[in-house]
Amino acid sequence: MAIPNDGFSAYQLRMFKETGVLTSLFIDPRNPDDFIAGFVEAVTPRQVMLRSVSPFGRYDGFIVTRLTEVDMILGEDDYSVRLSRLIRARGEQPTDEMSVDEGEDLVHALCRQAQADDAVVTLWLHDDIEHVGRVLELNDMRVTIGELDYFGRDPRPETFALRDIEMASLGSEDDKLYQLLNDMPVLEP
Repeated sequence: MAIPNDGFSAYQLRMFKETGVLTSLFIDPRNPDDFIAGFVEAVTPRQVMLRSVSPFGRYDGFIVTRLTEVDMILGEDDYSVRLSRLIRARGEQPTDEMSVDEGEDLVHALCRQAQADDAVVTLWLHDDIEHVGRVLELNDMRVTIGELDYFGRDPRPETFALRDIEMASLGSEDDKLYQLLNDMPVLEP
């Protein structure tokens, strides 16, 4: 359900995208220190995709969230200026590419890229539980992942409606950790 502020949020995010401003999205009203920082890659009337930046000034994959999940948007604040300086000092350059088709749901775009790259994706639903795995099937309504356990093993198919996914990530350090564990040969204890 859209709230009246969603239109202004989308406008503000489009302006930050056009001007290349590092942006912080605050998504948990109970924890004001919980936010996502990055550069806006795509905005729809309902969603935003960021090229995420870690607190250490390194690119950290892509993250998509619904605008209804965003409580506050900041850009050009001290934190974003600091992160931008760290990125420049490290000589960081974005390496991963993401394409979004005209009118495409941003979670769908992220899952499509994950499937094409055989990469691990993380999905969050209303239950705040992370669902991590490789995309097995994807259509306009649903995504099926081979959900991995804590050790990156034992994939089991889990299907989710795209409309139920509140947030998704691809290429983050956590995603890469699960992918590395999943790619490792099974070692006997």
